[in-house]
Amino acid sequence: MAEPERWAVDVHVMVEAGEDVGAMDLDLLGEVLAHLDQVVEEARRFVCTAWDVTEDQAGLDAPEVNVYADGWMLRFAEGTLPACEPFGVGVWFDGLRPVRVEDLGEAEEVTD
Repeated sequence: MAEPERWAVDVHVMVEAGEDVGAMDLDLLGEVLAHLDQVVEEARRFVCTAWDVTEDQAGLDAPEVNVYADGWMLRFAEGTLPACEPFGVGVWFDGLRPVRVEDLGEAEEVTD
């Protein structure tokens, strides 16, 4: 049996001033990271199905996990489709199930 593909994935926990860090679902984050290979592949398939393209056409790469107080998103920071410029594409999840693709083309760059 072949080894699953391993990703070098950045994980960002996004907390705004006044938000309760204790409200973050860290158990879910642990589950996401434990099943990261499957999550990345499922997110890739979800985007391709939603946009009616092949995985080769989409070229989705550089996945990262972004966790917010109200949920989490897997962002592909890179892709070959025009919609992936300049910030990639996000896949929002309900638990470990992808539920929505978000075009991040209109997003604003986050600065420190």
